[in-house]
This record gives sequence, C-alpha cells and structure tokens, in this order.
Amino acid sequence: MSAIRSQQPLQPLNNGQLNARGTNITPIKSVRRHKEIPIPSADQNKQQKKKKEKLSALCKTPPSIVRTRNGRDYRRGNFLGEGGFARCFQMKDSSGQIYAAKTVAKASIKNEKTKTKLLSEIKIHKSLKHPNIVNFVDCFEDDINVYILLEICPNQSLMELLKNRKRVSEPEVRYFMVQVVGAIKYLHSRNVIHRDLKLGNIFFDPEMNLKIGDFGLASVLPSNEHKKYTICGTPNYIAPEVLGGKNTGHSFEVDIWAIGIMMYALLIGKPPFQAKDVNVIYERIKKTEYCFPEEKPISDSAKQLIKDLLSLNPLNRPTIDEVLAYEWFKGPFPDKTREVSLNETPQGLDQISRIQSKANFKNAKDMAGIYTPKTKNPVEILRSDLQSEQPKTLLPQSLSPNDTKNKYQEVDPDQLGRPRRVNFNSHFSTTIKNLNKICFETYQNIRRLEHSKHENIDTMELPDCENPTLISKWVDYSNKYGFSYQLNNDDIGVLFNDDNTILTLHNSTKFLELIYHDGEGWTCIENSLNHPPAQAKRQLEVVDFFARYMNSNLSKVSENEERKEIVFLRRYSRTPDYIMFEMTNGNFQFNFKDHHKICISKSGLAITHISPNRLTQTHPLIMVLQDGNFPAEHVPDCLKKIATIKEAIKKRAFNED
Repeated sequence: MSAIRSQQPLQPLNNGQLNARGTNITPIKSVRRHKEIPIPSADQNKQQKKKKEKLSALCKTPPSIVRTRNGRDYRRGNFLGEGGFARCFQMKDSSGQIYAAKTVAKASIKNEKTKTKLLSEIKIHKSLKHPNIVNFVDCFEDDINVYILLEICPNQSLMELLKNRKRVSEPEVRYFMVQVVGAIKYLHSRNVIHRDLKLGNIFFDPEMNLKIGDFGLASVLPSNEHKKYTICGTPNYIAPEVLGGKNTGHSFEVDIWAIGIMMYALLIGKPPFQAKDVNVIYERIKKTEYCFPEEKPISDSAKQLIKDLLSLNPLNRPTIDEVLAYEWFKGPFPDKTREVSLNETPQGLDQISRIQSKANFKNAKDMAGIYTPKTKNPVEILRSDLQSEQPKTLLPQSLSPNDTKNKYQEVDPDQLGRPRRVNFNSHFSTTIKNLNKICFETYQNIRRLEHSKHENIDTMELPDCENPTLISKWVDYSNKYGFSYQLNNDDIGVLFNDDNTILTLHNSTKFLELIYHDGEGWTCIENSLNHPPAQAKRQLEVVDFFARYMNSNLSKVSENEERKEIVFLRRYSRTPDYIMFEMTNGNFQFNFKDHHKICISKSGLAITHISPNRLTQTHPLIMVLQDGNFPAEHVPDCLKKIATIKEAIKKRAFNED
C-alpha cells in the first residue's frame, strides 16, 4: 500500500535493542499515544522520528461493527498489513462476504493537496473494471478515518511468492507477465499511469489470478497533456526519467520500465539496481547499471526483453502492445497459476508442448483483455469529484457510490454482550476483563490492605498462593515489529504494534490470536501452525524470529512452570526504575532495575517475589505488609517497591500518564 515502503525482512537485534529501550508505553486503546516520552539514544531518536512520520500510525482501528447509513453492516476482522499512508483490515458483510478495507487517517490529510491526492485515488480506482485489477467495492468515512473497501486477495502478493521461492521459473513468469500486461494495457487505454507497479502491489485472488492494486500514486494523463513531473515511486522500481523531475517529465513508459524490473526480480531473485543506499540505487538507475549473474542463468530471449524494457530512453522501450510479441513468450506456457506456486516450483512446466503452450498463451491473453479494442472512455477527474458538499465530510457524494459517505454508527455494546469467555481447549479458558476495571480493583485492594495491616488478619485476605504465570524473557523491538516475551511455561507471544497478539503454545501445534474490538472487547481465535491463515504467516515468522533469538541469547528470570492457564501480555510500560507488565489474567508484574521482580495477583491480595537467583516465593500481600518483607528471602526496599507498584497501578486505573 505504501509508495515508499516495501516489506522488509527481519533484521537482527543488536545489544542496544535488547531489553533497553527508553521509557515507552505500548499503543493500546486506553493509553494516549501523544504523550509518550522520547527515547534517549541518538539512533533510537532517529528511529522514533521516522516512526512518527509514518502516516499510517495515525490510523485508528475501526470499531468491530460498522453500520452504514444505507443499512449495510460490516464486521471488522483481522489486521492485514500497512504501508506508509494506510492500514488494511478485513471487513465482512452480513452475507459473509469478506473484503479488504484500506484505512486512511484524516489526521494525515493535512492540506488540500493531500486531500486531492486521496480523492483522485478513489476516483481513479472506482472508475476501473478489469479482471486483473483489484476490484473497488465502496468507500465511506467517519470522524477519524476514510475507508476504501476493496476485493480481498487472500493469497498474498508476488513479493511474498518471490520471498518464499527465491527465484521463479520462466514459464510461470510468462503467465504472470501476460496478466500484468493486460491490466496495464487497460489502464493506459483509460489514460491512467499507475506509477507504483511493484511485486508488493500485485496480488493473488482466490483463483490465483494476479490483480494490480494500490492506486495511491496513480495519475490521469489527459489527452492535452504529454507528461507528469512529480518525483514519486518506490526506489528499486523508479524509472530514470522520473528521477529527472521537471527537467524531463514522465509518461506511460514508467509502467513499461516497472514490468522490466519485476520480470528481472522474479527470474534473478532481486531487483536489478538493488543496493543498501538509496542514492546508489538512483545512480545505477540513471546509468542502467546492472548485470545478469552467471550463477543465476536465464534464457537469452528473457535477457533481450528485459534489456529493451529497461532502456534508458523511454522512447526505445517497447509499447505495451509490443511486449507480448517478443520471442520469449513462445517458450513453455502453463494454463494457469496453481496455489503450489506460492511455495515451490510446480512439476512438469518444461514438458508443456509447443502446441499446448501456444493455446495456453492465446487463452491467457484473451482472459487478460489483450484482444479487447481500445477503450473509448478515458478516466476523467472532475472538479466536482474533488469538492465536498459539507465542511465536516471528506468524501463528496460523487465518490461515495452507495450513499455511505456519512458517519457510520457503532452498534451499542449492550447489544453485543460482554467480552466473551473463550474456551481454547478442554483444559484452559480465560475471560478478558476491562483493563481499567482490573487496575482499579487491584489498586483499591492494595490501598485497603495497607490501611488494615495493623488489624487482625481476615481469612478473606488469605488467598491460595500458588506461583503465578510470569514473563521470563522479553525483547522490546516495537520500533519495528512489537514486544516479544516468553512465559515461564515456555509459551511465546508477540504484542504487535497494531495492539493484537499472537501466542504460540509450547509443545502444541496450535497458536492463538488475541484481537481487540472497540466496544466488544477481546476475541481469541485458535489456529493451526500447520495451516495458518495467509494473513498470519508473516506474524508467525516474526514470533519464530523472536523465539530463536530469546532462546539463544537470554537467560530466564524464573523457573519453568506447567501451563495453568492461557495468559497474554496486554500492555507494558517502562520507567527508569522498572518495567511493568499487565496480563490478561489480571496480574501485574514489575521487573525492577536491581533485578528483583514482584508480581501482584489475585486482584491485589497475593504478591510474588522472584530473586536475581530465580528463587520464587508467593504470599498473601497482607502478611508481607505486616512483616515489612518476605519471609524466605528479604527484598531490598520491599515496602518502597510495593508503594511504587501501587502508584503505577493507580495511574493506569485513572488513565494518568
């Protein structure tokens, strides 16, 4: 979705990132983001600045149920991903049909130019209808976000395919290119230049057909204009004439160039001008400085097509109608793309006969609209399309096709019921309570016990004191992915930056997704590690990355425990003196800088201490308050630590920073 950001591989952690970020509170519904304390180190200051500049961070998670003015209801589903400007969520209508909702924060639309850009994207995409272009469904807005509802493509993109495969066979790439060329021919016939064609913006639909998406940089070139002059695109894919800016200008040929980049990347394994430094990329592009590695052989006819597509002079590139006439397309050609291609090379591609390949090629061109006569109705951007009728709304009536431009209403939470009790299996279950309510109840109990510590102990204040489930290892990598932790029952979770969590269960083939819905609470979904949903694969890869890192580099802070219950981390915060973990079972764990850990459980009635040498003891809080310390091993500044804990929980209870 982003014009400037492609999906990055997992990066190695360095010692400076290990358990050592500055004071920070994870973004969650009851914490105000705008009062986070800056990170002290220079490198991390730079990282945080970049993160703040990422406009997608301004997007607020939509409510769990959206009711539009015309009576069409949508239920928000999983978070799908984000780019530099938007976040994407699943949306399901009342019939069960699932869509993708591109969500753009109104806070990111700071001027008329940005607004015009968004409305142009909607107008252009809404005007397109082609079998190899992601279908536009609807658009609507509320006071916070604008939503663009799109056909969902559940099998990810060409980028994920290349990442899984490393290189792709020539027969498969031939089929891909026909579908891409068909879509681009249609766009150009409508006077539309995409300007951000790349592997990450070309998606697989349920039948494994390719669909071009993300029209955030698309532009209409009216017949009375010859060129555009804005420098835009993704570094590895930018055509040389785009880099020339106003000195050169650019036109439809930039999309032809992008076809060459994608073809090279699929066949060789990476873009031709790739480098760590973006300025090096640009210099290579300006000189068309690339090569065909001998260790990655491809056919001469493929090389010839790529060379022509990547001609420095745009006028020397083949036209969109000339591309498919190249000799390369006469090689083995499959009848379709199969799902197995997402992970491995299909069998028998080289055994496709010349006659069958010719028939398959003709059929693919027919399905991609190659033979369709030139479209007579170019896309036009009218002034009325870019003007709102009402000051408080962003989408004009002309761009809101189903009368959904008005603010949607969230369903009354009372109609939805309380947060559900989720049974994960026959042995474990949990109820996710209101976070502020847990904080308030725990704070009140600690406060009451402090005032009554000199009185006779009430048996009601003596809970069962089994050792609780604790966070044993953790890594704060929220500047890129999220906060990872390992529990003392060896379950491993990641609290991602979108506020949702994945938890992998030790010695199990199952994993759990904890998803937050405004007004409804928390939903927990159980999935199989062997057959995860497509949108969870990337997150599971992140979880596995953290798991391997923690097991290799970190020591446990407590002894192993059997799993008593399913526990997630819901929120964490840091100060110079401690890090505070708030868990779904209502427990609060504090890791102090002197390496002593204290956990408050049983709604404030029980307290656990974990010493630096991992000795764990759990007692009723009232007894520790009366004695002034723990009985088995004294804790330095014990009562002072308890007072610090009480004040921290109080701040959470009353939403104080």
